[in-house]
Amino acid sequence: MSNVTLNPNNYQRRHNPSFTSIKSIKCEGLYKKYPGLANELVTSFQKNPKAMEFCKKYDVDIVFHAIKQMQDSVESSINIFFDNLSKSKARKFFDKLTGNSDDKIVIHAWGNKYSLSQSIEESTKDLKNKILPEKKVGDSFVGGLLDSHIEMAEEKIQNVLNRKSKNVLEKEMQSTMSKSAKEQLDTDASKLQSSINKLIEEGN
Repeated sequence: MSNVTLNPNNYQRRHNPSFTSIKSIKCEGLYKKYPGLANELVTSFQKNPKAMEFCKKYDVDIVFHAIKQMQDSVESSINIFFDNLSKSKARKFFDKLTGNSDDKIVIHAWGNKYSLSQSIEESTKDLKNKILPEKKVGDSFVGGLLDSHIEMAEEKIQNVLNRKSKNVLEKEMQSTMSKSAKEQLDTDASKLQSSINKLIEEGN
């Protein structure tokens, strides 16, 4: 089960048990003051099959964040921090120390209305559309942005894993070839010694 942080007092509550590999969900910034809008984002995420499948493959921490910009405009975002299986423990530790980890998916949305409440409603609606799978509305398509970011992240991870697998296979092949060559050398040396011994024996 997952911990969901919803208010300034760091209150944590149990959430949907289907989030099996989600370590935590936090709603930060203005979403602490607008839990209803934050809940819409959590629900939208849960409705995305590709996002949920991604969470079953990798341990993730999710942060929904909203911040006031110039005047009463609002920037909302979803930040997905994931455990990159293609990185070694040492690399992960180094990234954590330096704070330079790129193992995250970030999507932004904006709202610019006459009041803060209207702006965050607009930015949340925009972010919800980006989180949900692509669908056709009228003559155009909306949504699917999170899906494309997830696909790019997984492709990047898989490419690294493929390279590592190829390197391991090549090393194993080299090791097998070296072992085979040594065995052949030992066999040839043994035959040579037998031939020498036989020749000496026949020459006496």
